[in-house]
Formats: sequence, structure tokens, C-alpha cells
Amino acid sequence: MDLRVILVPYDSSYFSENALEYAVYLAKVIFLGDPKKRIIKVIMLHVIQEIPLTKTLLGKMKINRKNKNLSLNEHADSIYQETKTLMQKDMDEKKKTYKSIDGIKIESRILYGDPANQIIDYSNSYRVDLIVMGSNGLQGLAKFKGLGSVSRKVSEAVSRPMTIIR
Repeated sequence: MDLRVILVPYDSSYFSENALEYAVYLAKVIFLGDPKKRIIKVIMLHVIQEIPLTKTLLGKMKINRKNKNLSLNEHADSIYQETKTLMQKDMDEKKKTYKSIDGIKIESRILYGDPANQIIDYSNSYRVDLIVMGSNGLQGLAKFKGLGSVSRKVSEAVSRPMTIIR
């Protein structure tokens, strides 16, 4: 098996931090053992879950934010953009942490939608050789002993190798 691209679903939770650390370690081991010394790509993927709201609510409801009257749709867009900015900053910091390791290229992606479905779609659409994922995300901290719903759904749906990290 030729492992060149490792996908790490990342939400800054304890478990996704562990998964990223393990993926980088694994990439380093693979690189060091490769006589051709080919670069290993580690892709951090964060998915911002969209809030399902009806079009009627999106257009009619108003929210006062920073002395501006915003529609619910405008407010949601603002929250998504702020979330994306904060997560990109966090992922950029992680990339800096691992920047000096030879043979590893760390990239980051941010998508919108259902986390499990986006992870599955991304891994199927791009040449991903391995998924390294935390057992639980930010919402699953109370379930330390089991798999979170996203990890479970992804593990049941993908056809490529997957490692789940606690």
C-alpha cells in the first residue's frame, strides 16, 4: 500500500488534536522509510455544520447585532464567516507547529455542511489513502468510551483504510 495522502478531520477537540499528532507521526515514519523520499501530504479538514432553517424564517426574522438590523440569513452568514476565520487561524497555527518536519506537507480545508457527509465526499473525491480521525468531536466529550456519531458514520461509509484515535 502506497500512503501519500492522509486526511485528518479536524475540529480542534482533544481527539482531533490526537489524530493530527498521530497522522504527522505516521507521515514522518512513512517518509523516513521511503527510499525515494516522496513527500507525504496531511490534509486537515474542518466542516462547519450549517444550521437548517426554513426560507421563511431566514427572510423575515431580524436580529440586532452591533447596532445593525440583520436578517437571520445575514446573521448566519456572519457567524459562518467568523467561525471560518477562527478555525483557519487555529489550523494555520497547527501547520506552523509541524512546518519544520522534513517530508511532510500540511494543508487545510474548510467546508460547509454535514460533517460526516462532507468527510465521506471529500475522501471519495480526492486521492486520500488513509483517514486518521478522532473517536469523538467537540460534541462527544461525554462519550469517552464509544465512537461519536460522525466517526461512526464515516467509518461505516468509506472504503479506504481508516484509523480512529482516542
